[in-house]
Amino acid sequence: MWTPNPQALVTDLGNELVVLHAESGEMFSLNASGRAAWLALPTQLEGVVAALVAQGAPPEAAHTDALAWLSEMEAEGLVSSS
Repeated sequence: MWTPNPQALVTDLGNELVVLHAESGEMFSLNASGRAAWLALPTQLEGVVAALVAQGAPPEAAHTDALAWLSEMEAEGLVSSS
């Protein structure tokens, strides 16, 4: 299960999402696909894949893209898996 960091402060701008990592003070801007993936949390990998497909990602690429996005967000301390 992938979950967002409870200390992440999120502002939804409709077509993008701004996430502030409260501990580090870093701010991240997520595009429409990143926004959809974030809003799918908490979820299993398949939930993020489905969110990306709903945004128009080809199903064969959505799995790879979801893994890359989750890996990047985890490295930044914004999500974690359990």
